[in-house]
Amino acid sequence: MTLDVYESRRDFRVTAEPSGRQATRGGRAPLFVVQKHAARRLHWDFRLQHGGVLWSWAVPKGPSLDPGDKRLAVHVEDHPVEYADFQGTIPAGEYGAGTVETWDRGTWQPVGDPEAGLRAGELKFILHGNRLRGGFVLVRLKARPKERAENWLLIKERDAEERQGGDAASLERAAAPAPPPLARRDRSAPVTGAKRPAAGAVRGHLPRTQAPQLAALVEAPPEESGWVCEVKFDGYRLLSFIENGQVRLVTRNGNDWTRRLPTIARAVAGVGLDTAVLDGELVALRGDGVSDFGALQDALSEGRDATLFYYLFDLLHVSGWDLRPCRLDDRKRVLQSLADWGDMLRYSDHLHGQTAQMRQQACRMGLEGIICKRADAPYRAGRSPAWVKLKCVGREEFVVLGWMPPAGSRSGIGSLRLGFHDEQGRLHFVGGVGSGFSERELLDLRARLDKLASDPPPHLLYAGEPPERGIRWVRPALVVEVQYAAWTDEGRLRHAIFLAEREDKQPEDVVRADPAPNAERRELGAHAARLTGIVQAARPVSRARKNGAAPQQPRSAVVTRAAKEKTEKVEGVKLTHAERELWPGISKRDLADYWRAVAGHALPEIAHRPLAILRCPEGIDGEHFFQKHSKPGFPPEIRAGEADGAPYLVLDDLSGLIAAAQVSAIELHAWGATEADPLRPDRLVFDLDPGEGVAMPEIVSAAHAVRERLQQHGLAAFCRTTGGKGLHVLAPLTPAADWDTARAWCRAFAEAMAADSPDRFVASVPKARRKGRILVDWLRNGLGSTAVASFCPRARPGAGVATRLTWREVTPKLDPAAFTIATVPQRLQKQRSDPWKGFAESARPLPGNGRR
Repeated sequence: MTLDVYESRRDFRVTAEPSGRQATRGGRAPLFVVQKHAARRLHWDFRLQHGGVLWSWAVPKGPSLDPGDKRLAVHVEDHPVEYADFQGTIPAGEYGAGTVETWDRGTWQPVGDPEAGLRAGELKFILHGNRLRGGFVLVRLKARPKERAENWLLIKERDAEERQGGDAASLERAAAPAPPPLARRDRSAPVTGAKRPAAGAVRGHLPRTQAPQLAALVEAPPEESGWVCEVKFDGYRLLSFIENGQVRLVTRNGNDWTRRLPTIARAVAGVGLDTAVLDGELVALRGDGVSDFGALQDALSEGRDATLFYYLFDLLHVSGWDLRPCRLDDRKRVLQSLADWGDMLRYSDHLHGQTAQMRQQACRMGLEGIICKRADAPYRAGRSPAWVKLKCVGREEFVVLGWMPPAGSRSGIGSLRLGFHDEQGRLHFVGGVGSGFSERELLDLRARLDKLASDPPPHLLYAGEPPERGIRWVRPALVVEVQYAAWTDEGRLRHAIFLAEREDKQPEDVVRADPAPNAERRELGAHAARLTGIVQAARPVSRARKNGAAPQQPRSAVVTRAAKEKTEKVEGVKLTHAERELWPGISKRDLADYWRAVAGHALPEIAHRPLAILRCPEGIDGEHFFQKHSKPGFPPEIRAGEADGAPYLVLDDLSGLIAAAQVSAIELHAWGATEADPLRPDRLVFDLDPGEGVAMPEIVSAAHAVRERLQQHGLAAFCRTTGGKGLHVLAPLTPAADWDTARAWCRAFAEAMAADSPDRFVASVPKARRKGRILVDWLRNGLGSTAVASFCPRARPGAGVATRLTWREVTPKLDPAAFTIATVPQRLQKQRSDPWKGFAESARPLPGNGRR
């Protein structure tokens, strides 16, 4: 072991790095350290103490807890032990110039003789750090000719500490040190009984009971403004009642858990309030900061409530004031000011808007999902559309209907058979779950299920094959939570994993409105399958290929062209990886060429208008995300702006459209206002979204009905396809009314249509109410709300395009799938006049209340 190489590369008169003095640590366990090194290229330095030095490797992509990530680790010179404490900047011109910071630190335990392992090229060890834990192995790669560096692979062993997707970036987000308190109490404005704490608060006695407000499960995040987003915790809902300083903790079912949670109760009492009702979630946290329901149950069963955390997200009553009528954001503001939140009691912070981005981030971090809440809504007990939840994987509660006997060496039960209630109270069979149980859970469930033995449920509903023989049926009294990868076409769970029993839920509460899994739920299941590492061997052929939607350029030409140039310029904009496919057979270059062909028609609808963009860096089969903010490195042809707190992007000309193609922004969604006057709409958009079983002739008839009603209000109407299965009807406005006025008018308009023809139209979003009817979606009309712009492609199979139509074309024979990236440029060349001729000239002021 020598530090000669280390010393020869450094001038210790210039750099603050420690000199090459060897050191030991007096018999303590050897340390390891990972240092994030922003040198010429960012990398992570991985170091193991042995023999008075630090064995060192440079890891370009950083360590990972995912066994599937085999990280290149370049063996570098030994470093002195003191280097483990070094943080700072290595001056320019010095070896390794750049910033060094400690990323992880702890102790390590070799498996076998470490020196022999190093010589043999296979060094196994166990790490005990903050971010890195469990078994790892360093494996030396066979040297290649002329290769000077000694390359190894750093690989996580499979054990209890492994984490799928646990790369350095994910660990950096999730396993950062505990944050400081989110807010300091505002001592200048204390909450007292004499001063109204928030607008809308009323005097009132402390309620003795309170049913919590609940969130409805939805598939897509709300797009309109006025929502806040919080993390969805995986724990027990818990309300705190404080009366004369005494605390009572109550679950969502009304059970008093004060004695069960003495430490939590003392912490709540320590806030110092005389009377209050607080709402929150009791959770256990893993080392990476993610809530763990199984660990929560273990802590409760063992009486370890001191290890738990209580996240507070709402305040219903304080010091004689009833806050339930107040806006949510006002209630949270008062809650945040009550204490220096930290330790066991945490304030559940939120973001305004950014619902899609927050959901994406939560899923990356391994969280259960997010909760979206209307910022202006009062507190209302029970399930409400003002609170919605979006989950990252298929994860739901089910009623236990029976069990199968164990086989082989397994004890207790082999698997559970599950079901749920529909809205009429009928039971539906969904198959079983046989994995995810601990030995203790298998035995405990068997003992309890034996006492619930019963006949098969009468009139049990199922699709496809009937339940298998041999099921030991039980009375539906237990509720379990299950994670699953997908739904089968027969309505059965696929790849289900048992998570926990939910003693806080009653069987009659397990209700699903859509017994037969629809296409969207199967799509969610496919996404969940990818998240949990289930590889699908084959995918169906995209309709884009079947329908011939791709441009006529042969694939071989694209490949040949890409081989010659990785970067090219289009309209002065650098297009990198131009050959990358966005749709099957359709590349970024093809999208740029499309915009060049249609720019003269498209720019009047898109330029100088606030936008949100849907980016698909891996194509339509990969991850999608909406973006309304700019970011470092974003093309200068796409600018950022903000209006009354609502962010947006904007482009000015054809180069902006090409820049959108460069960042794989397939869809451009526009505000109903211009950048010059963003707070007053210059158009209304009604999105006719058909429910299940609605055919195109009915959608066409609905578009004409909207047109006729708009004309009755003195407004002109224009129609376009959406690139999907619905239609948009637009009405140009003189920009005079504000967004709140326009939104209220559109809501009244849609509700009037639904009231006049309830068998044809609905004005509310839930899909359960839309079967056989058409949603007159008025939510596109609000500050920050968007609708896909005319001539914009869609990130869907077939590469459909939102296309302007004449009313003569809006007939029962209309086929929206005929308008694609391939056909729209040809259509525009053949058109003699603009289908929307006179659109701007026909603008009129917003009329009365919308209910004519």
